[in-house]
Amino acid sequence: MKTILFCIDTDVERARRQVESVTDLPFEQDQIRVVVYHVFRGKDEQADAEKLKSVTYAAENLEEAGYSVDVQQSNGDASRHILEKAEDIEADVISLAGRKRSPAGKVLFGSVTQDVILESERTVLLSSLE
Repeated sequence: MKTILFCIDTDVERARRQVESVTDLPFEQDQIRVVVYHVFRGKDEQADAEKLKSVTYAAENLEEAGYSVDVQQSNGDASRHILEKAEDIEADVISLAGRKRSPAGKVLFGSVTQDVILESERTVLLSSLE
């Protein structure tokens, strides 16, 4: 069985595009496990990824498409946690949703997508930026 680490933020529109990027691929859905993964920035012990609209949307739509879905979460540095989770679950693919940023925005605020692409040895599937 292959595993996709489906890294998701709180934006439902990006979640929609990201779901489409996975469901448009010619996979045999019953042979794919999708781990929908959200990293909270703070250390709120009450935080629950399954209560986020983006996570609910993604999990429901991936399940409807025939994928086995598991929701997981962590707190802290998103790039580091994504790379560690990918290794931990032996992900075959890391799915990310990009967003448009100015060059100055990338320098000032960093880019999780950029960090993961540059640091990972795994295949990274980036959904369209539309």
